[in-house]
Amino acid sequence: MSLLISFCPIFLFVVLYVGAGIYFSLMGIENSFYQLSPNVAVIPGIVLAWIIHKGPTKHRFDQFIDGVRHKDIITMCIIFILAGAFSTVTSAIGSVDATIHFGLSIIPQDYLLIGLFLIAAFISTAIGTSMGTIATIAPIAAGLASQGAFPATLGLATIVGGAMFGDNLSIISDTTIASVSSQEAKMKDKFKLNAMIALISSFITIIVLLFVHDTQTFIEPKPYNFMLVTPYLFLIIFAMTGVNVFIVLLLSILYAGIIGYIHHDYSILDLSKDVAIGFKSMHDIMLLSLLIGGLSGLSQKGSKQLAQKLGDWISKKGSKRFAQLIIAKIVSIFDILLANNTVAIIVSGEIAREIAKKHHVPPHYSATILAIFSCVFQGIIPYGAQLLLAASVAGLSPLSLVPYVYYCYILGAVTIMFILVKKPTKEAH
Repeated sequence: MSLLISFCPIFLFVVLYVGAGIYFSLMGIENSFYQLSPNVAVIPGIVLAWIIHKGPTKHRFDQFIDGVRHKDIITMCIIFILAGAFSTVTSAIGSVDATIHFGLSIIPQDYLLIGLFLIAAFISTAIGTSMGTIATIAPIAAGLASQGAFPATLGLATIVGGAMFGDNLSIISDTTIASVSSQEAKMKDKFKLNAMIALISSFITIIVLLFVHDTQTFIEPKPYNFMLVTPYLFLIIFAMTGVNVFIVLLLSILYAGIIGYIHHDYSILDLSKDVAIGFKSMHDIMLLSLLIGGLSGLSQKGSKQLAQKLGDWISKKGSKRFAQLIIAKIVSIFDILLANNTVAIIVSGEIAREIAKKHHVPPHYSATILAIFSCVFQGIIPYGAQLLLAASVAGLSPLSLVPYVYYCYILGAVTIMFILVKKPTKEAH
Protein backbone atom coordinates (compact mmCIF):
# COMPACT_ATOMS: atom_id res chain seq x y z
CA MET A 1 0.00 0.00 0.00
CA SER A 2 1.56 3.28 -1.07
CA LEU A 3 2.03 6.06 1.45
CA LEU A 4 -0.38 8.34 -0.44
CA ILE A 5 -3.17 5.74 -0.53
CA SER A 6 -2.75 4.89 3.14
CA PHE A 7 -3.25 8.55 4.07
CA CYS A 8 -6.30 9.08 1.86
CA PRO A 9 -8.68 8.39 4.81
CA ILE A 10 -7.22 11.13 6.99
CA PHE A 11 -7.09 13.48 3.99
CA LEU A 12 -10.76 12.74 3.36
CA PHE A 13 -11.57 13.64 6.98
CA VAL A 14 -9.62 16.90 6.67
CA VAL A 15 -11.24 17.82 3.34
CA LEU A 16 -14.77 17.16 4.61
CA TYR A 17 -14.30 18.97 7.91
CA VAL A 18 -12.38 21.95 6.54
CA GLY A 19 -14.45 22.09 3.36
CA ALA A 20 -17.68 22.25 5.33
CA GLY A 21 -16.21 25.01 7.50
CA ILE A 22 -15.21 27.08 4.48
CA TYR A 23 -18.60 26.53 2.83
CA PHE A 24 -20.59 27.63 5.89
CA SER A 25 -18.21 30.55 6.38
CA LEU A 26 -18.91 31.78 2.85
CA MET A 27 -22.62 31.37 3.59
CA GLY A 28 -22.17 33.76 6.52
CA ILE A 29 -23.15 31.22 9.17
CA GLU A 30 -21.70 31.77 12.66
CA ASN A 31 -19.30 29.19 14.09
CA SER A 32 -18.94 27.85 10.57
CA PHE A 33 -16.28 25.30 11.46
CA TYR A 34 -18.57 23.77 14.08
CA GLN A 35 -21.60 23.18 11.86
CA LEU A 36 -20.36 19.77 10.71
CA SER A 37 -19.36 17.70 13.71
CA PRO A 38 -15.87 16.18 13.38
CA ASN A 39 -17.41 13.00 14.79
CA VAL A 40 -19.51 12.77 11.63
CA ALA A 41 -16.77 13.98 9.26
CA VAL A 42 -14.44 11.21 10.41
CA ILE A 43 -16.89 8.39 9.52
CA PRO A 44 -16.27 8.50 5.72
CA GLY A 45 -12.55 8.40 6.48
CA ILE A 46 -13.01 5.26 8.57
CA VAL A 47 -15.08 3.66 5.81
CA LEU A 48 -12.40 4.47 3.22
CA ALA A 49 -9.65 3.13 5.50
CA TRP A 50 -11.69 -0.07 5.92
CA ILE A 51 -12.00 -0.43 2.13
CA ILE A 52 -8.34 0.13 1.26
CA HIS A 53 -6.96 -1.84 4.23
CA LYS A 54 -5.94 -5.28 2.99
CA GLY A 55 -6.91 -8.43 4.82
CA PRO A 56 -10.01 -10.36 5.90
CA THR A 57 -12.91 -8.56 7.56
CA LYS A 58 -12.04 -9.93 11.01
CA HIS A 59 -8.46 -8.63 10.71
CA ARG A 60 -9.66 -5.17 9.69
CA PHE A 61 -12.17 -5.09 12.54
CA ASP A 62 -9.48 -6.18 15.01
CA GLN A 63 -7.18 -3.40 13.76
CA PHE A 64 -9.96 -0.84 14.22
CA ILE A 65 -10.80 -2.08 17.74
CA ASP A 66 -7.12 -2.19 18.71
CA GLY A 67 -6.89 1.47 17.76
CA VAL A 68 -10.04 2.36 19.71
CA ARG A 69 -8.95 0.54 22.86
CA HIS A 70 -5.32 1.65 22.76
CA LYS A 71 -4.25 2.48 26.31
CA ASP A 72 -3.37 6.06 25.38
CA ILE A 73 -6.84 6.63 23.89
CA ILE A 74 -8.64 5.11 26.89
CA THR A 75 -6.44 7.03 29.33
CA MET A 76 -7.21 10.22 27.45
CA CYS A 77 -10.96 9.57 27.58
CA ILE A 78 -11.00 8.91 31.33
CA ILE A 79 -9.04 12.09 32.03
CA PHE A 80 -11.42 13.99 29.74
CA ILE A 81 -14.50 13.02 31.75
CA LEU A 82 -12.83 13.74 35.11
CA ALA A 83 -11.68 17.14 33.85
CA GLY A 84 -15.21 17.88 32.65
CA ALA A 85 -16.61 16.96 36.05
CA PHE A 86 -14.15 19.24 37.89
CA SER A 87 -14.88 22.16 35.57
CA THR A 88 -18.65 21.77 35.98
CA VAL A 89 -18.53 21.40 39.77
CA THR A 90 -16.29 24.45 40.29
CA SER A 91 -18.50 26.51 38.00
CA ALA A 92 -21.62 25.41 39.88
CA ILE A 93 -20.27 26.45 43.29
CA GLY A 94 -19.23 29.89 41.98
CA SER A 95 -15.46 29.44 41.78
CA VAL A 96 -15.13 31.10 38.36
CA ASP A 97 -16.89 34.33 39.38
CA ALA A 98 -15.04 34.41 42.70
CA THR A 99 -11.71 34.07 40.91
CA ILE A 100 -12.51 36.91 38.50
CA HIS A 101 -13.44 39.33 41.26
CA PHE A 102 -10.53 38.23 43.42
CA GLY A 103 -8.22 39.11 40.54
CA LEU A 104 -9.88 42.46 39.93
CA SER A 105 -9.60 43.31 43.63
CA ILE A 106 -5.82 42.89 43.74
CA ILE A 107 -4.91 44.38 40.36
CA PRO A 108 -4.05 48.11 40.28
CA GLN A 109 -6.59 50.03 38.21
CA ASP A 110 -3.84 51.47 36.00
CA TYR A 111 -3.06 47.98 34.74
CA LEU A 112 -6.46 46.55 33.92
CA LEU A 113 -5.34 45.23 30.54
CA ILE A 114 -2.50 43.30 32.13
CA GLY A 115 -4.85 42.25 34.92
CA LEU A 116 -7.35 40.79 32.46
CA PHE A 117 -4.55 38.85 30.78
CA LEU A 118 -3.42 37.42 34.13
CA ILE A 119 -6.97 36.57 35.20
CA ALA A 120 -7.64 34.84 31.89
CA ALA A 121 -4.34 32.94 32.18
CA PHE A 122 -5.11 31.78 35.71
CA ILE A 123 -8.71 30.78 35.03
CA SER A 124 -7.85 28.92 31.82
CA THR A 125 -5.12 27.04 33.69
CA ALA A 126 -7.57 26.23 36.47
CA ILE A 127 -10.58 25.16 34.41
CA GLY A 128 -8.67 23.79 31.42
CA THR A 129 -10.69 25.41 28.66
CA SER A 130 -9.95 28.48 26.59
CA MET A 131 -13.55 28.66 25.36
CA GLY A 132 -14.95 28.67 28.89
CA THR A 133 -12.47 31.36 29.89
CA ILE A 134 -13.29 33.58 26.92
CA ALA A 135 -17.04 33.13 27.44
CA THR A 136 -16.62 34.17 31.09
CA ILE A 137 -14.23 37.11 30.82
CA ALA A 138 -14.79 38.51 27.32
CA PRO A 139 -18.01 40.32 28.36
CA ILE A 140 -16.03 42.06 31.13
CA ALA A 141 -13.36 43.13 28.64
CA ALA A 142 -16.03 44.34 26.20
CA GLY A 143 -17.70 46.35 28.97
CA LEU A 144 -14.41 47.98 29.99
CA ALA A 145 -13.65 48.78 26.36
CA SER A 146 -17.03 50.50 25.99
CA GLN A 147 -16.06 52.72 28.93
CA GLY A 148 -12.86 53.74 27.17
CA ALA A 149 -10.46 51.59 29.20
CA PHE A 150 -8.77 50.28 26.05
CA PRO A 151 -9.59 49.56 22.39
CA ALA A 152 -12.03 46.67 22.10
CA THR A 153 -9.82 44.80 19.62
CA LEU A 154 -6.85 44.96 22.00
CA GLY A 155 -8.90 43.97 25.05
CA LEU A 156 -10.62 40.99 23.45
CA ALA A 157 -7.41 39.76 21.81
CA THR A 158 -5.63 39.98 25.16
CA ILE A 159 -8.32 37.77 26.70
CA VAL A 160 -7.77 35.22 23.92
CA GLY A 161 -4.03 35.27 24.61
CA GLY A 162 -4.57 34.67 28.32
CA ALA A 163 -7.04 31.89 27.55
CA MET A 164 -4.50 30.14 25.32
CA PHE A 165 -1.95 30.31 28.16
CA GLY A 166 -3.93 27.78 30.16
CA ASP A 167 -5.22 25.86 27.16
CA ASN A 168 -1.78 24.36 26.51
CA LEU A 169 -0.61 24.34 30.16
CA SER A 170 -3.49 23.18 32.36
CA ILE A 171 -3.33 19.51 33.35
CA ILE A 172 -7.09 19.20 32.80
CA SER A 173 -7.05 20.82 29.34
CA ASP A 174 -7.98 18.41 26.56
CA THR A 175 -4.98 19.83 24.68
CA THR A 176 -2.58 18.78 27.43
CA ILE A 177 -4.31 15.44 27.97
CA ALA A 178 -4.12 14.61 24.26
CA SER A 179 -0.47 15.65 23.91
CA VAL A 180 0.74 13.81 27.02
CA SER A 181 -1.21 10.65 26.20
CA SER A 182 -0.19 10.55 22.54
CA GLN A 183 3.49 10.95 23.42
CA GLU A 184 3.41 8.61 26.43
CA ALA A 185 4.88 11.41 28.53
CA LYS A 186 4.66 12.15 32.23
CA MET A 187 2.23 14.92 33.09
CA LYS A 188 4.52 16.44 35.73
CA ASP A 189 7.49 16.71 33.37
CA LYS A 190 5.41 18.17 30.56
CA PHE A 191 3.86 20.68 32.97
CA LYS A 192 7.24 21.87 34.26
CA LEU A 193 8.73 22.31 30.79
CA ASN A 194 5.59 23.92 29.39
CA ALA A 195 5.28 26.21 32.43
CA MET A 196 8.81 27.53 32.00
CA ILE A 197 8.20 28.45 28.35
CA ALA A 198 4.71 29.84 29.06
CA LEU A 199 5.88 31.98 31.99
CA ILE A 200 8.72 33.50 29.96
CA SER A 201 6.27 34.22 27.14
CA SER A 202 3.70 35.74 29.50
CA PHE A 203 6.35 37.96 31.11
CA ILE A 204 7.34 39.32 27.69
CA THR A 205 3.64 39.76 26.85
CA ILE A 206 3.11 41.81 30.02
CA ILE A 207 6.03 44.07 29.06
CA VAL A 208 4.48 44.56 25.61
CA LEU A 209 1.08 45.37 27.16
CA LEU A 210 2.72 47.98 29.39
CA PHE A 211 3.67 49.99 26.33
CA VAL A 212 0.67 49.52 24.06
CA HIS A 213 -2.00 51.25 26.17
CA ASP A 214 -2.63 53.08 29.44
CA THR A 215 -5.86 52.30 31.33
CA GLN A 216 -7.74 55.19 32.90
CA THR A 217 -11.03 53.55 33.85
CA PHE A 218 -12.00 52.42 37.35
CA ILE A 219 -13.97 49.22 37.90
CA GLU A 220 -15.49 48.24 41.21
CA PRO A 221 -14.90 44.52 41.96
CA LYS A 222 -17.86 42.66 43.43
CA PRO A 223 -17.69 40.87 46.80
CA TYR A 224 -16.22 37.37 46.63
CA ASN A 225 -15.35 34.47 48.92
CA PHE A 226 -11.69 33.51 48.68
CA MET A 227 -12.42 29.92 49.72
CA LEU A 228 -14.22 29.47 46.39
CA VAL A 229 -10.91 30.21 44.64
CA THR A 230 -9.03 27.47 46.52
CA PRO A 231 -10.26 24.46 44.47
CA TYR A 232 -8.21 25.81 41.54
CA LEU A 233 -5.20 26.42 43.75
CA PHE A 234 -5.61 22.91 45.21
CA LEU A 235 -5.61 21.39 41.72
CA ILE A 236 -2.59 23.31 40.45
CA ILE A 237 -0.44 22.83 43.56
CA PHE A 238 -1.36 19.16 43.94
CA ALA A 239 -0.62 18.49 40.26
CA MET A 240 2.87 19.98 40.60
CA THR A 241 3.77 17.39 43.25
CA GLY A 242 3.74 14.67 40.61
CA VAL A 243 0.79 12.71 42.00
CA ASN A 244 -1.06 10.61 39.42
CA VAL A 245 -3.40 12.81 37.40
CA PHE A 246 -6.41 10.57 38.11
CA ILE A 247 -5.89 10.96 41.86
CA VAL A 248 -5.37 14.72 41.49
CA LEU A 249 -8.63 15.14 39.60
CA LEU A 250 -10.67 12.89 41.89
CA LEU A 251 -9.44 14.63 45.04
CA SER A 252 -9.91 18.06 43.44
CA ILE A 253 -13.54 17.22 42.61
CA LEU A 254 -14.10 16.02 46.17
CA TYR A 255 -12.44 19.14 47.60
CA ALA A 256 -14.58 21.42 45.41
CA GLY A 257 -17.67 19.56 46.59
CA ILE A 258 -16.68 20.07 50.24
CA ILE A 259 -16.07 23.79 49.69
CA GLY A 260 -19.45 24.04 47.97
CA TYR A 261 -21.15 22.26 50.88
CA ILE A 262 -19.55 24.58 53.44
CA HIS A 263 -20.41 27.81 51.66
CA HIS A 264 -23.50 27.05 49.56
CA ASP A 265 -25.15 24.00 51.13
CA TYR A 266 -23.99 22.11 48.07
CA SER A 267 -25.26 18.60 48.74
CA ILE A 268 -23.90 15.23 47.67
CA LEU A 269 -26.84 14.97 45.29
CA ASP A 270 -25.91 18.31 43.72
CA LEU A 271 -22.34 17.10 43.38
CA SER A 272 -23.40 13.86 41.71
CA LYS A 273 -25.63 15.71 39.25
CA ASP A 274 -22.89 18.16 38.26
CA VAL A 275 -20.34 15.36 37.91
CA ALA A 276 -22.74 13.64 35.52
CA ILE A 277 -23.21 16.90 33.58
CA GLY A 278 -19.43 17.25 33.41
CA PHE A 279 -19.12 13.74 32.05
CA LYS A 280 -21.69 14.50 29.36
CA SER A 281 -19.90 17.72 28.37
CA MET A 282 -16.93 15.62 27.27
CA HIS A 283 -18.85 13.06 25.23
CA ASP A 284 -18.08 14.68 21.86
CA ILE A 285 -14.32 14.89 22.34
CA MET A 286 -14.28 11.39 23.88
CA LEU A 287 -16.13 9.92 20.92
CA LEU A 288 -13.86 11.73 18.47
CA SER A 289 -10.79 10.36 20.29
CA LEU A 290 -12.15 6.81 20.04
CA LEU A 291 -13.00 7.18 16.34
CA ILE A 292 -9.64 8.76 15.52
CA GLY A 293 -8.02 5.92 17.46
CA GLY A 294 -9.88 3.41 15.29
CA LEU A 295 -8.89 5.28 12.13
CA SER A 296 -5.27 5.29 13.30
CA GLY A 297 -5.50 1.55 13.90
CA LEU A 298 -6.58 0.98 10.30
CA SER A 299 -3.99 3.46 8.99
CA GLN A 300 -1.19 2.48 11.36
CA LYS A 301 1.09 1.27 8.57
CA GLY A 302 0.77 4.56 6.71
CA SER A 303 1.56 6.59 9.83
CA LYS A 304 4.69 4.56 10.47
CA GLN A 305 5.76 4.91 6.83
CA LEU A 306 5.35 8.70 6.97
CA ALA A 307 7.21 8.87 10.28
CA GLN A 308 9.96 6.71 8.76
CA LYS A 309 10.33 8.93 5.68
CA LEU A 310 10.34 12.10 7.78
CA GLY A 311 12.77 10.43 10.15
CA ASP A 312 15.15 9.56 7.32
CA TRP A 313 14.95 13.14 6.06
CA ILE A 314 15.63 14.51 9.54
CA SER A 315 18.58 12.10 9.94
CA LYS A 316 20.26 13.80 6.99
CA LYS A 317 20.10 17.03 8.96
CA GLY A 318 21.50 15.18 11.98
CA SER A 319 19.73 17.25 14.63
CA LYS A 320 17.29 16.67 17.49
CA ARG A 321 16.42 20.32 17.14
CA PHE A 322 15.36 19.81 13.54
CA ALA A 323 13.18 16.86 14.61
CA GLN A 324 11.43 19.10 17.15
CA LEU A 325 10.85 21.78 14.52
CA ILE A 326 9.30 19.19 12.19
CA ILE A 327 6.94 18.07 14.98
CA ALA A 328 5.98 21.71 15.52
CA LYS A 329 5.36 22.16 11.79
CA ILE A 330 3.21 19.02 11.49
CA VAL A 331 0.83 19.93 14.33
CA SER A 332 0.69 23.56 13.16
CA ILE A 333 -0.39 22.53 9.67
CA PHE A 334 -3.07 20.21 11.04
CA ASP A 335 -4.41 22.94 13.33
CA ILE A 336 -4.58 25.45 10.47
CA LEU A 337 -6.49 22.86 8.44
CA LEU A 338 -8.78 21.57 11.19
CA ALA A 339 -9.27 24.72 13.30
CA ASN A 340 -9.30 22.54 16.42
CA ASN A 341 -6.12 22.17 18.46
CA THR A 342 -7.13 18.97 20.26
CA VAL A 343 -8.10 17.23 17.02
CA ALA A 344 -4.83 18.42 15.45
CA ILE A 345 -2.87 16.78 18.28
CA ILE A 346 -4.85 13.54 18.10
CA VAL A 347 -4.33 13.32 14.33
CA SER A 348 -0.60 14.17 14.39
CA GLY A 349 0.27 12.53 17.71
CA GLU A 350 1.31 9.11 16.39
CA ILE A 351 3.57 10.58 13.69
CA ALA A 352 5.13 12.93 16.24
CA ARG A 353 5.73 10.07 18.69
CA GLU A 354 7.50 7.96 16.06
CA ILE A 355 9.73 10.89 15.06
CA ALA A 356 10.50 11.68 18.70
CA LYS A 357 11.42 8.07 19.48
CA LYS A 358 13.67 7.69 16.44
CA HIS A 359 15.58 10.88 17.17
CA HIS A 360 15.66 10.51 20.97
CA VAL A 361 13.50 13.54 21.68
CA PRO A 362 12.12 13.06 25.24
CA PRO A 363 8.35 12.46 25.33
CA HIS A 364 7.66 15.52 27.48
CA TYR A 365 9.44 17.68 24.90
CA SER A 366 7.37 16.40 21.97
CA ALA A 367 4.20 16.66 24.11
CA THR A 368 5.02 20.27 24.99
CA ILE A 369 5.72 21.16 21.35
CA LEU A 370 2.41 19.61 20.24
CA ALA A 371 0.44 21.47 22.92
CA ILE A 372 2.13 24.81 22.36
CA PHE A 373 2.07 25.04 18.58
CA SER A 374 -1.47 23.75 18.29
CA CYS A 375 -2.50 26.56 20.64
CA VAL A 376 -0.33 29.19 18.96
CA PHE A 377 -2.18 28.80 15.68
CA GLN A 378 -5.55 28.09 17.27
CA GLY A 379 -5.30 31.50 18.93
CA ILE A 380 -4.60 33.43 15.73
CA ILE A 381 -6.62 31.77 12.96
CA PRO A 382 -9.67 34.00 12.41
CA TYR A 383 -11.96 31.01 11.77
CA GLY A 384 -11.00 29.31 15.04
CA ALA A 385 -13.63 29.06 17.78
CA GLN A 386 -11.65 31.23 20.20
CA LEU A 387 -11.42 34.33 18.01
CA LEU A 388 -14.93 33.81 16.68
CA LEU A 389 -16.34 33.74 20.22
CA ALA A 390 -14.31 36.72 21.44
CA ALA A 391 -15.21 38.79 18.38
CA SER A 392 -18.91 37.95 18.62
CA VAL A 393 -19.08 39.24 22.21
CA ALA A 394 -18.11 42.74 21.10
CA GLY A 395 -19.58 42.61 17.60
CA LEU A 396 -16.15 42.72 15.95
CA SER A 397 -14.62 40.96 12.99
CA PRO A 398 -12.35 38.07 14.03
CA LEU A 399 -9.77 39.39 11.56
CA SER A 400 -9.54 42.63 13.54
CA LEU A 401 -8.31 40.70 16.60
CA VAL A 402 -5.59 38.70 14.83
CA PRO A 403 -2.79 41.34 15.04
CA TYR A 404 -3.30 41.85 18.78
CA VAL A 405 -3.09 38.32 20.16
CA TYR A 406 0.44 39.14 21.30
CA TYR A 407 0.82 36.16 23.62
CA CYS A 408 0.40 33.57 20.86
CA TYR A 409 3.03 35.18 18.63
CA ILE A 410 5.43 35.56 21.54
CA LEU A 411 4.80 31.98 22.71
CA GLY A 412 5.63 30.62 19.25
CA ALA A 413 8.80 32.73 18.99
CA VAL A 414 10.00 31.83 22.50
CA THR A 415 9.39 28.13 21.88
CA ILE A 416 11.34 28.18 18.62
CA MET A 417 14.22 29.93 20.41
CA PHE A 418 13.99 27.34 23.18
CA ILE A 419 14.21 24.49 20.65
CA LEU A 420 17.22 26.06 18.94
CA VAL A 421 19.10 26.79 22.16
CA LYS A 422 18.05 24.18 24.75
CA LYS A 423 19.43 20.65 24.65
CA PRO A 424 16.67 18.14 25.45
CA THR A 425 16.89 16.41 28.84
CA LYS A 426 15.29 13.12 29.84
CA GLU A 427 12.13 12.87 31.89
CA ALA A 428 12.46 12.54 35.63
CA HIS A 429 11.98 9.07 37.07
